[in-house]
Amino acid sequence: MNLAFIIIDDSELDCFIAKKIIQQNDKSVKVVTFTDAIAALRQINDNTDMHSDLLTIILLDLRLPIMSGFEFVEEFERLPLTIRNKYIIYVLSSSMNRNDKSRVYSNENIVKMMDKPLTKAAFDAIVTEVRARIN
Repeated sequence: MNLAFIIIDDSELDCFIAKKIIQQNDKSVKVVTFTDAIAALRQINDNTDMHSDLLTIILLDLRLPIMSGFEFVEEFERLPLTIRNKYIIYVLSSSMNRNDKSRVYSNENIVKMMDKPLTKAAFDAIVTEVRARIN
């Protein structure tokens, strides 16, 4: 199965860093960035190609204007299962808040919370985990 990435972060610098890390490791991987969670959700909902073999990893910041990362996940959970099954959510956040961590780890749609910015080691760990899940 081929992988793609969606980065949702209001920091253009963090989006740039994450995209560069991903592309330096695999130039063929499709990477789309959003600084607005609503636009990302709209794109996910509109991209319902049922024949696609792409599994998309969402790298989601929690602290976003207009729609927070948690609100994004709540809306994502309302999407049909056929859409949700094509995505895996990882939270990339600088939050050290215990409540945030508790909410992340109690949500079955979020795999893990990692520190941002994305590093090569974190990227490698994500890809290894995702490939293990799908094999």
